Formats: sequence, structure tokens, C-alpha cells
Amino acid sequence: MLSLQLKDGEYLTIGEDIVIQVFTTSAIRMSIQAPKELPILRGEVRERSGKEQPACLRGERRKNAGTASNSTVSSS
Repeated sequence: MLSLQLKDGEYLTIGEDIVIQVFTTSAIRMSIQAPKELPILRGEVRERSGKEQPACLRGERRKNAGTASNSTVSSS
């Protein structure tokens, strides 16, 4: 299981076809259970690996592309 904390405007991808972006005034926590073969990437990790931001993103995340984040990721 993957546990994440995301802040407003941050996003993650599940595989190549699913994008989840957060819109809130505070951080959210989520847990995702998926097969190990299905890649789940925090947006900043996806961008660091050289991939473009998904075109569907909007708001602050699009404006602040490439900025660092203090959010955490843990896997158990």
C-alpha cells in the first residue's frame, strides 16, 4: 500500500492514463492499493524523470511547474 500526502495543486499519475490533482486549502492524505505492475508517480517524480506535465492540469500546479515540495511519500 502506498500512502501519500498531497498539497493544493499537486498531482499524481496512475499508469499512463489516470491523473489525480488536488484542489483544497489544506493537505490531504490518501492510501492507494494497486498491483505493483501499475506505476503510481507523484507529479514531481514524473517530471524529474523527464516526462511532461499532463495537459489536463490546471491552477497553481501549472503555474509553479518544477517547484520543490515538502510533502512526504511512504510505502508499506
